[in-house]
Amino acid sequence: MNPRRGRPVIGRWARALAVGGVVVACSLLASSCATIPTGSPAEFEQGVQGDPLRKPYVRVIPMPPRPEWKPEQVLMGFLSAMAGVDDPGWSVARSYLTAEAAATWRPNVRVTVYDKQAIPSGSTPAPDAKEATVTLRGTTTGAINDEGKYTAEPQPSGRPFSQDFKLVREPQGWRIAEVPHGLLLTEADVRRSYRTVKLYYLDHSKRGLVVDEVRIPLDPRTDFAESIVKRLLEGPTATLREAVGNALPAGTRLRDIWTEDDKIIVDVNEAAANAISTGAGGGDVDAMAAQIGWTLNQLTERWEVEVRINGEPFYAGTGGVLRVGFDRYGHFDPWLTGGPKDTYVLKDGALSSVGAEGKLTPVPGEAGRTGGKHTEPAMSGLGNRAVAALNEPGDGVDVAFLTEGGQWRRWITGKALTAPSWDRYDRVWSVERLGDRSSRVFRSDGKQQVRVAAPSLEPVGVKALRMARDGVRVAAVVEDDAGTHVRVGVVLERGEPQIANLQTLVTASEGEEIKDIAWRDATTLLILTSSNSGRELTALSVTDGTTEPLKADSRIASITAFEDRVLAGAEGSKTDKDKREILYWDAKGTWQQLTKSHTTSPTLPLG
Repeated sequence: MNPRRGRPVIGRWARALAVGGVVVACSLLASSCATIPTGSPAEFEQGVQGDPLRKPYVRVIPMPPRPEWKPEQVLMGFLSAMAGVDDPGWSVARSYLTAEAAATWRPNVRVTVYDKQAIPSGSTPAPDAKEATVTLRGTTTGAINDEGKYTAEPQPSGRPFSQDFKLVREPQGWRIAEVPHGLLLTEADVRRSYRTVKLYYLDHSKRGLVVDEVRIPLDPRTDFAESIVKRLLEGPTATLREAVGNALPAGTRLRDIWTEDDKIIVDVNEAAANAISTGAGGGDVDAMAAQIGWTLNQLTERWEVEVRINGEPFYAGTGGVLRVGFDRYGHFDPWLTGGPKDTYVLKDGALSSVGAEGKLTPVPGEAGRTGGKHTEPAMSGLGNRAVAALNEPGDGVDVAFLTEGGQWRRWITGKALTAPSWDRYDRVWSVERLGDRSSRVFRSDGKQQVRVAAPSLEPVGVKALRMARDGVRVAAVVEDDAGTHVRVGVVLERGEPQIANLQTLVTASEGEEIKDIAWRDATTLLILTSSNSGRELTALSVTDGTTEPLKADSRIASITAFEDRVLAGAEGSKTDKDKREILYWDAKGTWQQLTKSHTTSPTLPLG
């Protein structure tokens, strides 16, 4: 045992256990013996080890096959054994297979998540039968690939599936002779056996962090914090791999991880020291600590991070020991810690900020003058505060700085441009729509208008383009011969800029219209749709496809959001169609009036 090793990295739960000592440990042990009724091919009990997420996990204790079991019972036992966290090598699951099938089965390649109603079915074999086939039918609700990336199937129906299993009779009983690679787990199995984890990598400027979300299996042999850091070192998933960087270079290996005096000690090999010393691979001290700190922050609540090399303190030049507190790594990326949520609206053509009780204050400069002819305003981020908007013909995107004397200046010129969208680097994006199935993407920093290659967007009609606050992800509403879709991709900055890896997340059903989209945070996209049944607002995770419905007011026409701040532009009522207003989503999950006067086009920074 490492003589320097302290408490395992499990946050407040670990500290409570240390205070309680043996009494708490005995209490945990005494409460871990409850099992489900017998008759199941597996038993369940509370795990006696402390889960790094500060709650005990449920152990699945798989049972080996019994000689008298029928083929369907053997299959059910095999399915239960695949969910055994305490059997990470699946030795019990392999005991349900023939020797040849056990030797060739590869459980690690993927996980198919199916609905709990899946029921095996098959005809009862004759007493002297040597072979049998059992069919597992159900509904696939999602999948986890070998990178840990979860992808949800469209809900609520999911996708029906049917899988045949061939069994043979052996001297010790029925065994499965043909089995597909990967695991078949129910949704409950996944909740017990996996944890959703956010991994943090660098944007192209190495000034911001980009979230990559994966599901990591629990392993009772390994502290979960160790599992997280090891997965971080493996690098991002395929969709982000070309778009992000890593301050922890190739060859960096985790030796150990523990806590001392509310510090996280991360002990890595000498590859990390070489990167810090030479700058190879973008190895920056703050960036490295930010990646590790934010990734472990899910467990340890803003503790200080100290990086050691081969067990010894590492001295980063004149900065002393490589130790970084949350006040440094936590503010490495200001968009992760909140940032401004200033609200702006249009009233009589003037851009105004919204203060307490809905009070409107025109912004300084030309943008705040009444009678303006600009629409679809978008606010910049943390740099020079500015607004971008479409001019009245829609053939230009103009920008005005919110300063006394600030004037509108043309940044992007094109035909039938989409509403502008800022990125975190103070650049404005818009799409020129040349026809129903022809588009060109542009961005500008005010000095130069640049065409951005977007092979998947150029042959379709782009209705909207929104840049995410992480500076990497981009969402678009597009129309093609197959319908209207919401697609999400990434911006590549190596060489000429390019939008790549576009994936379709949502396709409008017949009679449905996608009205608007807005980034709530770096991984959640709000989608506003309209149909004969009314308006629907859905929060969709772009990392795994899971959705959450939000109540939508029937008058909502546009949306903007930033974390817990969700705003909507509402159309006039049947009795007063000209009266338009701004609504906000309150803590109780209802829409409330934000401004009392006639206002339109709410916008938030980078919203």
